[in-house]
Amino acid sequence: MQKEEILKSLIHENNFVIYHMPGTKVIRIISSSLLKVTDWNELTVCSKGFIFAPFYIDDFPTYILTDSKSWEVPYVEAVQSTSCSESSSSPDPSYQSTFKKFHDKVSSGDFSKLVLARTKDITTDVNPIDLFWNTCQLYPNAMVYLFQSKEAGTWLGATPELLLEGDAIQMHTVALAGTMKCENGSIPKLSDWSEKNKKEQQIVTDYIRECIRSYGELKDEWGPYSCKAADLAHLKTDLYFRLDPEKMPDLLSLLHPTPAVCGLPKQKALQFIKETEPDKRSYYAGFLGWYEPYGKTQLYVNLRCLTWKQPSQIQLFAGGGILHSSSIENEWKETEIKMQTLLQSIQNINPHIQ
Repeated sequence: MQKEEILKSLIHENNFVIYHMPGTKVIRIISSSLLKVTDWNELTVCSKGFIFAPFYIDDFPTYILTDSKSWEVPYVEAVQSTSCSESSSSPDPSYQSTFKKFHDKVSSGDFSKLVLARTKDITTDVNPIDLFWNTCQLYPNAMVYLFQSKEAGTWLGATPELLLEGDAIQMHTVALAGTMKCENGSIPKLSDWSEKNKKEQQIVTDYIRECIRSYGELKDEWGPYSCKAADLAHLKTDLYFRLDPEKMPDLLSLLHPTPAVCGLPKQKALQFIKETEPDKRSYYAGFLGWYEPYGKTQLYVNLRCLTWKQPSQIQLFAGGGILHSSSIENEWKETEIKMQTLLQSIQNINPHIQ
C-alpha cells in the first residue's frame, strides 16, 4: 500500500492514527471509535488502544483509539539524508522575557530545573499524509505518527524519547536529556558533554528511578551514554524493571510529565509553566502510543511535533531544560535545531516556507 492508497482509505475518517515504530517494517493504521478520558482515574488496566495524552492531563482530554478497525501495511525504508541548517535568528522579545522568568526561578533555588517550551508558526501547503510518509523515510529510528480527531485536531511528530515499554515480564524506560548537534554525523563522547547537560540528565534519571521504586522493582540500569536522534545527540540512561500491570496507571501518573519536559519539584513546576509560558503546550510533551497493561505497552513522549492550526498554517513546538548555568543564546539555538527535524521534512515536500 502506498501513501495514495492510505489517503484514499482515510479521506472520510474523522478519527485515526497512522504510526511507525522504530526499527519495524510495518506501518499501523487505526481508524475507529474514540474514547475520551477526562478523569485520569478512568485510565485503568482494562483500557486498551492507541493513547494520545496531553501535557496537562487535568486541562485537556486524553484520547484512546481502540483497535476495532486496524490494519498494517509493509514499510519499505528509503535512503534519505538529513541536514539541520543552522539558524541565524535571535531570541524574540517574548522568549527573552519568559526565559528570564524561568532562569530567575532556577537561580533563586525555587526549582532545580525548569523546561521552557516555545512555538513557531509557518505557512505552507503540505498534505499530512505526504508529510507523514516523508518523515518516516527521514527518521526510521524515531516513533513517527499522524493523529487526527475532531477535538484534538491533526498532529504529527517524530519523537526519539521512549516513556514506557514492555509487558508483565519486563518493563523499560529511559532518561533522555541534554542536546548537542552531531558534528559531521559523529556521536559525541561522554567527555564532550558540558556539565550543564550532564547535570540535567542526572536530574531526570534520579527522578525516574525513584518513580520506578515507588511501584515496581528496578532490575538494571545502563548509562548515561550518547545516543543519536536525526542530527542531534542526547544523553541517555536505560532502566529495566518489573511492574505489576495493575500498577501501570499509577506509574504513568507519577512519571508523566518527567523532568525532561517539565521540571522539579514537579507539581510546582507544572503550575509555574502553565502560568508563565505564553503558548499552551496542549499535546506537545504529552505522550502517545500503544497502551495495554496486560499485553505489550509502547509509549513515547510527544516531542519533535507539530499541529495544523489551519489547512495552510502549521505550528511547531520545541523546548529546552533551564538550569542556573543556562544561557539564553544556547537555549534558543537548541529549540531552533530541534524544530529543524520536521522543518527538514516539510522542506523536502514544499521548499517555499513562510
